[in-house]
Amino acid sequence: MLSRDEVDRALAAVQGDNDRIAQSLVEMDTHPGHRLLKDTALTGLTAARWAEARTAMATLWEQFATYRDLLARAREVRARRSRPGDEELAELTGILHGPIVELNSEAIPIERRGLTGPAQVTERITLAELLSRMRQAFDTVTAVLAAAESAWSAAIGRLDPLDRRLHAVSVRAESVGAATDEVAAVRRDLDKAREMVLTDVLTVQATDALPDVERRIAALETRLAGLARVRDEFTARLTALESVLSDIEAVEATARQTYPAVLEKIAAPGLPVPGEQGSATVRARLRRLTDRYGAVGWDVLAREADDLDRVAATALANARTALRAITGLLDRRAELRGRLEAYQVKAARLGHAEDAELARLHGEAQQILFTAPCDLAAATRALNRYRQAIQDRTQPREERTE
Repeated sequence: MLSRDEVDRALAAVQGDNDRIAQSLVEMDTHPGHRLLKDTALTGLTAARWAEARTAMATLWEQFATYRDLLARAREVRARRSRPGDEELAELTGILHGPIVELNSEAIPIERRGLTGPAQVTERITLAELLSRMRQAFDTVTAVLAAAESAWSAAIGRLDPLDRRLHAVSVRAESVGAATDEVAAVRRDLDKAREMVLTDVLTVQATDALPDVERRIAALETRLAGLARVRDEFTARLTALESVLSDIEAVEATARQTYPAVLEKIAAPGLPVPGEQGSATVRARLRRLTDRYGAVGWDVLAREADDLDRVAATALANARTALRAITGLLDRRAELRGRLEAYQVKAARLGHAEDAELARLHGEAQQILFTAPCDLAAATRALNRYRQAIQDRTQPREERTE
């Protein structure tokens, strides 16, 4: 049996525990995780864990009521006398240290009890054991509440930025008139992910869809930013294409102007008549692109502008190649004439100015090169004969014999 001092110390300890339990249970009820869970239609793992925690919370309050009632009973007994007698001390000892708390009764099947045995059994525990069980239940409940709050905060920390980015993407998609269906599809998936977070935040699957949603948003951001650039730069792009078209037309015009001179001065040039096919194609495509401005989406205009860039670049390159082929024949003739003059100077410097054979070969090459139209192939052969003859006269006899 406890002494009076031991009873007073035990009562003070139980009173202190009672006050702390009351404060902890109030904090448990006002925990952000509790507010999230109790006001939401939960599913999956979260629903299962919350059902267990909710039952544990209700049991905690019931157990606390029992704990508080026993404390009140003990204080009432202690208050009977300033110096309690053996009867009071025995009763207080039973309350404070004895198995006084009745838990659920369990019926005993007839085959497991004797003829005079009890029909049911009731578990009894002490206040200290009750407090230990309350601590375990409190830890279980607060673990679920904390996990829900932490998971929710983490998920919202990922969902809200994605929601803001998707809103910006939606605005841009409307402004460029493209990808609105894709934005709507991503919005549906993001809303599903948010609903999953709300109803089953403790399941890892709640955020499984977010990486894919983020990837799709990033792809849309890149694509729509490109279309916005197309929109903002479209006028300048049309101007640039018109400039390329002008270059093509100028090169083709030069080719057409030069071609008659080539026919007049070069024999059998073997070149097609230069035309306006490249500029005509680019001009028609550019006119179509300009007409479609405002009538179709920027994604369509971007594809057509990209394709026209390639067509225009190819047309300009082909026109320049054709012009080089035309002017190259005249350049070749000028080159051969220059080489003929250089060989003549070389022959004179070597002392062969009066060489009749060299004079004849020079005359043949000159006759071909300065006759219109000029046979470039024949001129090249004649020039090579003249060059070889000069070279033969500059080598020692033995080398020529070899």
